[in-house]
This record gives sequence, C-alpha cells and structure tokens, in this order.
Amino acid sequence: MARARIIGWKQFLRLRRRRQVQTIAGVSLTVLAPLLSIATYLVLGPFDQGASSPSLRLVILADVVYVLLLAALVLHRIIGIVAARRAQSAGSRLHLRLTGVFALLALLPTVSVAVFAVLTINMGLEAWFSERVRRVVGNALMATESYEREQRQALEYDTRILANMIENSASNIQRFGLSAVLKDGQLKVQRGLREAYIVNGVGELQARGDKSYLFDYEKPAPAAFEAALAGQLVIIPDLDNDELRALVRMGRYLDKYLLVSRTIDGHLFGLLDEAQETAKLYQEQEALRGQRLFEFAIIYLGFALIIILAAMWLGLLFAERLSRPVGRLTTAAQQVGSGDLDVQVVEEQNDDEIGLLSRYFNQMTRELKAQQDRLLENSRQTENRRRLFDSVLSSVTSGVIAVDPQGNITLANRAAQHLLDGSASPQSVTLAQALPEVSGMFEQLQTENLEIVR
Repeated sequence: MARARIIGWKQFLRLRRRRQVQTIAGVSLTVLAPLLSIATYLVLGPFDQGASSPSLRLVILADVVYVLLLAALVLHRIIGIVAARRAQSAGSRLHLRLTGVFALLALLPTVSVAVFAVLTINMGLEAWFSERVRRVVGNALMATESYEREQRQALEYDTRILANMIENSASNIQRFGLSAVLKDGQLKVQRGLREAYIVNGVGELQARGDKSYLFDYEKPAPAAFEAALAGQLVIIPDLDNDELRALVRMGRYLDKYLLVSRTIDGHLFGLLDEAQETAKLYQEQEALRGQRLFEFAIIYLGFALIIILAAMWLGLLFAERLSRPVGRLTTAAQQVGSGDLDVQVVEEQNDDEIGLLSRYFNQMTRELKAQQDRLLENSRQTENRRRLFDSVLSSVTSGVIAVDPQGNITLANRAAQHLLDGSASPQSVTLAQALPEVSGMFEQLQTENLEIVR
C-alpha cells in the first residue's frame, strides 16, 4: 500500500512538472502573438520595407512558423479532448464545452471587428476616391498645366517676335549697332522680357539688351545649342531664379543665337511636377483600391489567425486546469458511489472554489469512512449482544416470547416455539394468531401501560 502511494505521488509530481512546462510554453506562445503582430505591422507599415527586405522575410517566416506550430499544438490538444470524450473520460465533456466556449469567444469578436474594419476602410476609400476629390485633383493639374502652357507660349511668341525684329533690322544694326537694336526690340515687347542676349554657338556674348548684365548671364548647355541649331525654339526653365529662358537661332545671321528670359513664379511653376506626380499617384491608388483592400484583408486575416490560435491555446490550458480537478472529483465520486470510501483526490494548492472543493471532498470521504467504521462496529456489537441474548434464552426452560407494540412476534426461544406448534418462523405471525388465549391480556396491557408492552 505504501509503495503504491509512493508510485502514485511520483506520477503526480511528473505530471505536475509536465503541466508546468506546458503552462509556461502556452503563456510564452500567447505573449509572442501580439509581439509578432506588432513586428509585422512595423515592417509592413511605418518602416516600409521592400518585398526583398531580409527583415520582412524574417518576420513573415517567423509568423508562418508560429502559426504552424500553434495550429499543430491546438489541433493535437483538440484531438486529445475528442478522444477523451469518445472514451467517456471523466471531465472530458466539461473540457470540450469550455474549449468550444473559448473558441467561440475568440472568434466572434475577431469576426465582428473584421467586418467593421472592412466596412470602415471601404467607406474611407470611397471618401478618398470620390468624384469630388477626383475633380479637385484634376482641376489642380489643369490649372498648373494651363499656367505653364501660357508662360511657355507667351515666351515663345515674344522670342520669335524679337528674333524677327532683329533679323529685319539689318540697316539699323549697321547704323546703331546690335546692342541698340536688341534693347529697342526688347522694350517693344508688350509682356516684357527681363533679359536679352545675343550669343554665338559656343555661348560667348555678342550683345546685351536692356538691364541684361554680364553677371546675370548663364551659359546654356551644349544640348540647347544643338537643338536650336536644328531649328527648334528651346525653353530652359530656371525655377530657382524664378526665370524661364528661351534660345532660338537667327537664321539670317551666321552663328547668332537669341537668348531671352522672363520672370515667372518659380514655386507655382514647379507645382506642375508635383501636381502631375500627385495625379498619377492618385490614379494608381484608385486603380489599386481593390488590391489594397484585399491586402488589408489578408494581413488582418493573418493577425486574426494568430490571435485566435493564441486565444484557443490559452483557453485550452485554462479549460484543462479547470476540468482536470473536476474530472478527478467525478471519478472519485463514482468510486464513492460504488462503495470505495478510501478514495482521495489530489488537493489543489490554490484557494479558489476548485481547491476548496477537493479539500472538502477528501474531508467528506474521511468522515464517511469514519462513520462507516463506527456503524460497522456498532453492528458487530449489536450482533454479539443478540447472539449472547439468544444463547441465554435458549438455556431457559420456560417459553419466552417477545413482541413489538403492534403484537408481532419478534423473538421466541425453543420452549416457546414448541408452544407455537413448532413454527419455523415465529416472526411471521402475530401474538393473536399464535396464542389467541393471551391476546386479550396483551390488549389490556397495551391499553394500560405501553411501556410494559415494549
């Protein structure tokens, strides 16, 4: 018996250490779930890692390994619960119900949040890509394009007018000089030109117009001269200096180029590129709206799967901790019902209701065992007294009959059995049936003094 208790205690300690390891592993996996979710969000969101980023691959690999590991553990535990339920193990029904409740509690909020999040994001996307926003983006692009086109066309027109005036003023050039003709033509342009220069094919100055100073001159790039030599009017933007320059070749003069500039709003002019990029990005994002929503759904599904599996794993651990002592109590109660009052359950160390219930159960079985022992002892003593009384009565030569208050014969010695005609079972008859002549006396005694009858 002592050896069996030692073996049982060792098994209990081994199982306890195993459950402690499982509990630590479960808590670690549960804590790891939000950490992986935060890491995945940071890599995909604020840090904006590329698809080929090692950190992104590492985080996704960790997510996949975590999901597979947790899914395997949860599936293994569920299979064990179902097997225990089919075997009708004690506590398996409660364990299965608690597992289902925890899974449902983890699933319902996740699905509700998923539906709400998808609807909210879809409404947000509809607001961002509405017709009004699309019209504002288009109007901004049209306004910047219109401003740039107007400035370019005006500069091209004035440049060609000034170039034609110089080419048609050969006599004035010979009389007053090229610079004077250039200044006069510059002042006649209605929109006004800030600077005007005559240069050769390598960018050397030949003449300067009104307020066209040498220190303001910036030599055009060789590519601009090549395009002008091919007959093009080259527009050269200088947004840093709020200028728009134009270079054109004067065909009537050998190796002569007209370079003029006009003051513009460089900031507004530069907004065209931003407006074009913004409009292009807006169109791309509008085309990818469904894909973005799908990507969000996939990411959320991954996060939800991690959270659900972690919650199920934690729920399984909690359900096991709750159903295990209940199962032990159920098994012990079955043994008590079959008559085994020596059964004892392992008392939980905590002070909750389960721990109190196990201690009270052990106390109850001990009390029942003690009461059973007392009852057996009393029964044994009563049996001994009865046997002693029977032996005394059997030695008496006179007939002795004992009856209860109702007149039923409860005891008769051998001499009395002869008086009862040798009945094998005198307890099956009443005194009035066995001895009618004394029934009146019994009734009188019963009426006068009941204690004497007893």
